[in-house]
Amino acid sequence: MELNDKDLFLAVKNDSYVAFSQLFERFYRRLCLFVFRHTEDEDASQDVVQELFIKLWTNRHQIIIHDTVSAYLFRAARNASLNYLRSQKNKQHALEGMQPPEIQTDSEDVEFENFLIQLRECVDQLPERSRQVFVMNRFQELKLADISEKLNVSVKTIKNQLWKSLQYLRMCLQAQKKI
Repeated sequence: MELNDKDLFLAVKNDSYVAFSQLFERFYRRLCLFVFRHTEDEDASQDVVQELFIKLWTNRHQIIIHDTVSAYLFRAARNASLNYLRSQKNKQHALEGMQPPEIQTDSEDVEFENFLIQLRECVDQLPERSRQVFVMNRFQELKLADISEKLNVSVKTIKNQLWKSLQYLRMCLQAQKKI
């Protein structure tokens, strides 16, 4: 004897997995078609309906059906479809908000390489002590106090040498640009 939807659901509430399987087989295909009308995605429709049945089993003791089981399942499927569409829309907005990483072109790479060559040439033209201070600070990333200690000179002297080096490098690079 086949049970009607209401009796099947009562059996599910009483932990009958057999009744749950029968309810699943009775409604799965129709619910998938119904959800597909909203999502227009077959895989997503199946996922939504499967999640619906998982929630039905998980919450079977708390669920109270006032209408028919069919009405309850189709209303739940409609809500699950709308939730799915909302989450997809949110994901899309999040993806649109992300900026793609900047891609350097070959010409930018060449330009940067040329700049580095020019910078190295200008640094090589600095007086020995100024070059040493500049390299320690900018390339080795040492703090002024550390440079001061290593070279046994005051921090103020290091600052002055660094400032003069930067002024010279700026002028040198500008002059090379004009060439």
